[in-house]
Amino acid sequence: MKKILIVDDKKNICRVLTAILAAENYLVDSANDPLKAVEKAKKFKPDLIISDIKMPGLNGLEFYQLLLQNNLDLKLIFMTAFGSIPMAVEAIKMGASEFLTKPIDYEELKLKIRNLLFDNQSNIASHYTEKYPKIIGQSQAIIDLIEKIDLAADYSSTVLIQGESGTGKELVAQALHYHSQRATEKFVAVNCAALGRNLIESELFGHRKGAFTGAISDKKGKFEIADGGSILLDEISEIDLDIQAKLLRVLQEKEFEKVGENRTIKSDVRVIATTNQNLAEMVKNNKFREDLYYRLNVIPIFMPPLRARKEDIKLLVDFFIDKICEKEKIVKKTISQEAIDVLKQHNWPGNVRELEHVIERLIITNRSEKISALAVYNELPKSKLEAAKSGLTEKEKLIEALKIAKGNKTEAAKILAISRRTLYNWLQKYGLEEA
Repeated sequence: MKKILIVDDKKNICRVLTAILAAENYLVDSANDPLKAVEKAKKFKPDLIISDIKMPGLNGLEFYQLLLQNNLDLKLIFMTAFGSIPMAVEAIKMGASEFLTKPIDYEELKLKIRNLLFDNQSNIASHYTEKYPKIIGQSQAIIDLIEKIDLAADYSSTVLIQGESGTGKELVAQALHYHSQRATEKFVAVNCAALGRNLIESELFGHRKGAFTGAISDKKGKFEIADGGSILLDEISEIDLDIQAKLLRVLQEKEFEKVGENRTIKSDVRVIATTNQNLAEMVKNNKFREDLYYRLNVIPIFMPPLRARKEDIKLLVDFFIDKICEKEKIVKKTISQEAIDVLKQHNWPGNVRELEHVIERLIITNRSEKISALAVYNELPKSKLEAAKSGLTEKEKLIEALKIAKGNKTEAAKILAISRRTLYNWLQKYGLEEA
């Protein structure tokens, strides 16, 4: 975990910055005096110092010189008022890293910190992995996704998460809630696709006893239960147009009535919606209200499909192996690199959910402690080789099998359903003995 030392004579600024940066998963300490800050830096050993440039006792230049004299050549961001910019520029010339003008733009500060502390994609991804451990991946697509979550989490604006089934939309919704100011309040998920037309209004807004047949007692709706927290409307495209109109009112006015009751109930809820449909296209076809679409789509988040981030497959597979072996209380299995390569050749129409199910089957149905390329090949619905089999020559089949098996001739023979002797005869026949 990266360490940051904040130096400012104003205690409230130290408190605010400490809270903001601690929430970003940094280890933060502070000092209200430059001389004490130097002593604290020696013990705390920060990766970065954020300091006001005008403080009693020492100004920013003098403070920076004192740090250097004590062999503390650290990355440093100065906070400066407009009138102190020349001093900040001088500090940059001496070797300080950055300066920010007051009032501080906290999003800009976070960006500058990331740029200073994480000099490559792998380091940035590692930082995000610590902060969002349930979102697995280090690809650029995942870094971009987490940066969007990071920016959106602190606000109450509605979020529309769009993506194919199995990409992890609910995980992102949970991350938005549990990294927001509402994290200590309830997170309530509603599966709109699982509720019939007659049930969904009661489920969302509640009902009074006797409001309809079967309403044998009063019931709170999900919006009332989630008051102060967040509500996830999963697969919102499945809600009928008449319910969409009532949902629009909740978003606009922050109020609703239970079924069978005239009393208006106020509700302070952040709405997060997900869909695997193209809502913009549904609006064009009059299947989804345009006004509701724009109310939901304040902050759009698009989930990358697994086929667009195949470099994350190894991390995902390792995560699923740990999770499934622990759940089933069995000895942890391993997987060969050749097997990973076969997994990467599949297009994953079911995305991460499909991958998890495949790994679970491989763990349960294979006695071997190591999952082989052949086991994966046999488990996948259709491999590249099978898809093109009818159009391949014997030589092309051989080359394709060797690619899948990563040069392992035993595995290649199994894929081709031939003996090792036949495989070696083919290799000799086509001049591929060194393959």
